[in-house]
Amino acid sequence: MLKLNRRVAALKPSATLAMEARAGELKASGVDIISLAAGEPDFDTPERIKEAARKAMAAGATKYTPAAGVRELKAAICAKLKRENELDYKPTEVMAAAGGKQAIHNVVASLFDEGDEVIIPTPAWVSFAEIVRLSGAEVKLLPTRESDGFQLRAEELRRAITPKTRGIIFNSPCNPTGAVTNAEQLRELAKVLLEAKLWVLFDGVYENIIYVDRPPHPFAIEPRLKETGIVLNSLSKSYAMTGWRVGFAAGPAEIIGAASRLQGQNSGNPNSIAQAAAIEALNGPQDDVRKMAEEFGHRNKLVVERVRALPGFKLPNVPEGAFYAFPNVSELLGSKWKNGPLTDGNQVAEFILEEAKVAVVGGNDFGAPEHVRMSYATSRENLEEAFKRIANAVRKLKS
Repeated sequence: MLKLNRRVAALKPSATLAMEARAGELKASGVDIISLAAGEPDFDTPERIKEAARKAMAAGATKYTPAAGVRELKAAICAKLKRENELDYKPTEVMAAAGGKQAIHNVVASLFDEGDEVIIPTPAWVSFAEIVRLSGAEVKLLPTRESDGFQLRAEELRRAITPKTRGIIFNSPCNPTGAVTNAEQLRELAKVLLEAKLWVLFDGVYENIIYVDRPPHPFAIEPRLKETGIVLNSLSKSYAMTGWRVGFAAGPAEIIGAASRLQGQNSGNPNSIAQAAAIEALNGPQDDVRKMAEEFGHRNKLVVERVRALPGFKLPNVPEGAFYAFPNVSELLGSKWKNGPLTDGNQVAEFILEEAKVAVVGGNDFGAPEHVRMSYATSRENLEEAFKRIANAVRKLKS
């Protein structure tokens, strides 16, 4: 009989990718679906970046590269971290990877082992916990409260730490809530993290999509965190380069070296053409990044207004970054649909897909089963139509 590796057998599929795949299948069959599921900018990759890729192909840059990326890309990443985050790293402390997800996986697999415990504040991106479990370490989910704006509080973090705790993974702006951890909150958290001597994996993938004053990087606020800290990031969101698959990690050379060796065995180098495009993305003009962020800001205001007008939806906190709204749908739970009541966010998402022909993601796998995640990485016209459909569908529910 077939016997899978026990960790792979226990692995959950990505809830976001699963919903996007379902929406795609329905579209392919002729159903008019509006997707608010994917965490993917609807903008095209800027032309200057595509042109860099074309030039790289014409120049024959189609061979293997060093597993952790070419020297020029590492230098561009170092320059970005200095320019935007006030962080000094050497190329030996940087690893490029085939997307942010691979960078996170290789770092986590290199750092943590059986018997280790890794804290993940929730709601959290669905892949964090599964990546930690694949390493053999234990996941400790630390819920934050909607009434606190989904902010991690220092005292709650202190109480959650045990002798087994070796690290924490969190991101700001947050996927799925859009919460941004400000400088004062980061200082308070840093005190606890330094006391506990934890590894801090900080994912800043949405750092350029922010609607409040952008706080400094936590390792710039408290430089001592850098000694046991890993910067995680990707070009996917800021530069509309999701399909190019370029992410990176920066941290102590010993850890980055281990993660690079692992990458050398499990995949080899990131795509050579994508690396050339990434160099241009990081080194070239950043006007396109600002324009995309500005448009997301307009959509943010529209979505907050439309969500708050939906029957049964609550959105007490305005998303401060990223491109998601994470409304509470607890008032809809218990409403009758088909043969029974709606029981959680996943079922509300199923209802919205079937009855409104709009794809959203249930909050269960984010650690918040009374919520759904709505991406506004689509046009304002699509957003207006999507919310009309959802409103009409919800009004048909029976209490």
